[in-house]
Amino acid sequence: MRKSRKLIAILAVLALLVTMLPVGTAFAASGYTALQVPNVSDDDWYKLGTVLVEVSAGALGVGDSVTFRLPEDFKLADDEDNLKVDKTGKIIYDGAVGASKPSVTFDAPSTYAGDKNALTNSDYSIDILDNNEFKVSVSSVTYSGEKAFIMIAFPRVYVADGFSGDIELIADAPSGSGFPTGKVVIARVPGGKVELSAIDVKSFSDEIAVKIRAKETTTGSLEEDSKSLKFKLPSGFEWAKVDFTGTGYTKINDWLGYKVIWGDSTNLKFGTGKVDKETMEIEVTGESKDSPAFVEFLAKIQVSDESKAKVGDVAISVSGESDVDVSELVIAKYGEHGTTVSAKDAPVVYAGKLEQKIGDIVIKENVVGSLIKDRTIILTLPSNAKWGKVDKDASNNSAKIEFVGFPGSDGKTIKYKVTDPSSKNPAELVLKDMEVCLEPGVTGDLEIEVSGTAGVSGKITVAKIELPVQVTASAKPEVKIGAAGQPAGDIIITEVKAGAINDDKDDYILLDLPDGVKFSGTPKVEVTEGDLDIDEAGVKLQNNDNELYIPVKSSSTKASTIKVSGIKYTVDRTVAEGDIKVKVKGTALVDVNDDNSMNDYWGTNYTVDSKVEIEGYEYDINKDGLFPQTSTAASTFNAVVVTPAPGEQKATVVFKVGDTKFTLNGVEQTMDVAPYVKNGRTYVPVRYSAQAVGVAAENILYSGGKVTLIKGDKVVQFTIGSNVMLINGVAVTMDVKAEITNGRTMLPFRYVAQALGAQVNWDPTEQTVTMTL
Repeated sequence: MRKSRKLIAILAVLALLVTMLPVGTAFAASGYTALQVPNVSDDDWYKLGTVLVEVSAGALGVGDSVTFRLPEDFKLADDEDNLKVDKTGKIIYDGAVGASKPSVTFDAPSTYAGDKNALTNSDYSIDILDNNEFKVSVSSVTYSGEKAFIMIAFPRVYVADGFSGDIELIADAPSGSGFPTGKVVIARVPGGKVELSAIDVKSFSDEIAVKIRAKETTTGSLEEDSKSLKFKLPSGFEWAKVDFTGTGYTKINDWLGYKVIWGDSTNLKFGTGKVDKETMEIEVTGESKDSPAFVEFLAKIQVSDESKAKVGDVAISVSGESDVDVSELVIAKYGEHGTTVSAKDAPVVYAGKLEQKIGDIVIKENVVGSLIKDRTIILTLPSNAKWGKVDKDASNNSAKIEFVGFPGSDGKTIKYKVTDPSSKNPAELVLKDMEVCLEPGVTGDLEIEVSGTAGVSGKITVAKIELPVQVTASAKPEVKIGAAGQPAGDIIITEVKAGAINDDKDDYILLDLPDGVKFSGTPKVEVTEGDLDIDEAGVKLQNNDNELYIPVKSSSTKASTIKVSGIKYTVDRTVAEGDIKVKVKGTALVDVNDDNSMNDYWGTNYTVDSKVEIEGYEYDINKDGLFPQTSTAASTFNAVVVTPAPGEQKATVVFKVGDTKFTLNGVEQTMDVAPYVKNGRTYVPVRYSAQAVGVAAENILYSGGKVTLIKGDKVVQFTIGSNVMLINGVAVTMDVKAEITNGRTMLPFRYVAQALGAQVNWDPTEQTVTMTL
């Protein structure tokens, strides 16, 4: 019961929808279709599109009619009174123009798309209602039950001035007519433009022919006017006369010719126009009507003033009465004979390494023929680089250069020769995939100097040089000369990228200390980040403990960090004050001096300690490598020597009467007995006073009531209870005596200081003695 009710409801809805269809509207087979929709202009007579009128089978009957109307102010004739229907009854024409130029035509084809037509041309009639309106009426139906077709064409219609957009044909059928009511677009007025372009833009140094194309978007886009188009050259250039003989172009004037590539070549006409040095005015005396035109102009430009002509694009300014799509158009490129050189990019490369790829080098002619046959281009690297791989040749636009050797045989300079010049267009030659080998420890821009007889010169940056590792120290503690086991800062070696540390056979890293500094023991070496593999068991000291050897087992796939910790130094007495510089070396970081690495790189082209051959040419190699003068990849400072070598020591000591504390170079220290004043002299313990003025503890000697102090080439001796002091055996009388107090030998400080070359100052207010050595 519910199902039947639901079905009834659906049928009722469908019935309602059918009653809502527009009156007179046929089913899907009825309607109006434009077979062409041309673009046209306004304010002139144009051919519009053809309309197919289609009525569904059996829908058309005797007496049915439909009215067709064009937009307001459109005309089928200049004067409505001249509109006529010809004797066939199927052509509307302007009687003033003649029946040979119809405005509207009608045709009922016998079949269309395989379907028989219900109508013949005798089954309907045409009535003119207005200058833009007509009616079609059916008087009989020859083949009832068939579809009906009528073709309506508009070969000559006036498009109203100022009209733009779609041109619609309105079909209005009375109620009950088999014809549908509707509308159809039969043409468009897009606001016609002229699209300008230049083809085959070439370089020149004096004069050159140019081709400029003008494509109409609609008929009449090239407007009839003495200045339909206006082209103006930039300063320093002017239009030159052209010989049009055999060119295929129709001469407009001595400077300009044209040809119609496609479109209405019948109606489009050009007048003489006007040319005045840099300005060209193109005159149109007849506009295109049947179809838009595509025109190519031929002209020539020349340099009129070299001081004003700018190198580069030659762009004409475009104006005129026609609506154009650009205000400026590049038609040629100007340049004096010459060639420029540049690098496409400047990649990062690494110091101390072979096989470092630089940016591609571009050699570009300003104009055709700038590179002259048999002339040369020379590329010279700075002193910190040598060539590892070169491009054998480069070619473009018929031009070609070839590699011809290493001038000087030091590997810094390569030479190319121009074997073929350019022909039609300027050449752009690219030297690709070039490689260099770099000196260790050098950073900054890698510049190539360009020279040679081809006229190419300048400097170009082809790479940025960086160190393969960054080396830092965790601290820089103070160390003293003449002492062992003194802690130094940890050393951190960090790769700047994965694989920066090599792992070729027997590769290693070396930490090299300055002369006079040794490792007190083997530090701990470990990889703290990344996957670099080192042979920790093979870490060792060498070269009399002056070097730390770290063997590398395999390189990293993730940038890694090595930490060297637990470093202690033995510093002998020959080391000067200042930072201890640790040099980081080894074949794992520097392969430009390693025979194995160079052999891997160049193979059989490398002769050990002699030469390398690249693309058939050789350069010399030192027996100690490419850069034997440099082996350090990076360095850092992880300690500072604060006590100078003998002969360089400096110190300031302050003693205070009655105080067991004294300061040495600002550092407070403690004695076991305090200084005191006796008989106008300040007495201090001999051990502290002697050490304060630079006497080593082992050079303070006690024997038989005598105290002997040795410093450098001086020997000073005091006798307890005596006021005589001996300096290198010479007796000097003091005004006080040396004595023993509380079990300690006390000496008059002034005489000790003066005997050993120190200056003494007494401050009675503060009760202090200051000694400066």
